Amino acid sequence: MECNKENFVRFMFFLVVIAFTFFMSTSPALSKKVIKIGSYDPPLELTMDKTNGNYASTNVKAQVFKTLFEGATGGRYEVKIYPNAQLGNDREGLEMCKKGSMEMNAYPGNPMSNWVPEVLAYQVPYLFKDTTVAKRVMEGSLGEELRQLIIKKTGIRVLAWGFEGPYVNFQSIKKPIRVPSDLKGQKIRVMESKSIHETVRVAGGTPTPIPWPEIYTSLQQGVIDGMGCPLPFVRMSKADEVIKYINKADFYLAFSNLHVNEKFYQGLSPEDRYLLKKCAYEAMRVYDGMVLFAEKVEIDYFKSKGIEVYYPTAAEMEIWKKTIKPHMVKWTKDQIGSEWVDKFVKASARAEKELYGD
Repeated sequence: MECNKENFVRFMFFLVVIAFTFFMSTSPALSKKVIKIGSYDPPLELTMDKTNGNYASTNVKAQVFKTLFEGATGGRYEVKIYPNAQLGNDREGLEMCKKGSMEMNAYPGNPMSNWVPEVLAYQVPYLFKDTTVAKRVMEGSLGEELRQLIIKKTGIRVLAWGFEGPYVNFQSIKKPIRVPSDLKGQKIRVMESKSIHETVRVAGGTPTPIPWPEIYTSLQQGVIDGMGCPLPFVRMSKADEVIKYINKADFYLAFSNLHVNEKFYQGLSPEDRYLLKKCAYEAMRVYDGMVLFAEKVEIDYFKSKGIEVYYPTAAEMEIWKKTIKPHMVKWTKDQIGSEWVDKFVKASARAEKELYGD
């Protein structure tokens, strides 16, 4: 009798263990799949009461995606965001995404040209009339063709094409910038991108690579005379405390995409792949709008601080375009051949006509 009782207790304990194990493995709260996504900017803080003003932070893409995707999947996924380059700089972030140690990536992706030189084709200055034309091209058949090439060469999928800034402009502590020749003798900090280095050089400046965290002290100490940077990021770097002049020639459209490791993406169910893409598109639309809003806010802020924000005249804009675009078209063709450059030039002209007519 005693033996039967002991066996019964053991049997019940065994059932409890089995039930608990089953609960642990099936409970949504305990079996969430984790997606790591990194950016190199600080988060945006935005409530009904206050904001830290980081509207154009690349981290906004990750923040919006997290909210949308976690909600759309009913809590089956947890999106863990690593801002402030916690997982490395732009290139390191892409390398992690290639390897799959970071499932997603909200970095701009400028170093992509190191693995896929063809992306230099869409980085030609003044290639697109505006961001609407650029968006039409990148979301069309040519953008899809480039997406597939990037997947083939890197194992990274561009989920959504977007813009950072949206334009890179010149800022200086040294003297006003009206036309390209005003850059002569100025050391200009630029991001890691071969095309923008060459653009600064042909415009007359000296491209100078400086890590992002060192921009403020480098300007303060005269290591650099200015920078090529999207306007919403000037205040984020604290450069607004030392710069005196800004030129608004919009010489370089800065792309900032959302990326995902292709192997991870293909491992999702068809429904989850759909939700991932849907939420990425929507997050990018939010980010693009925030960037445009941020640029307007920042221009007003700079003017209030006594910083000159100069808009080139029509004649001066022609000088910028004639100085930079023909050279960069040739330079890019020298780097990657004519095929992709010609494709983008034709696609841009076609999209412009479709949107705005003759």
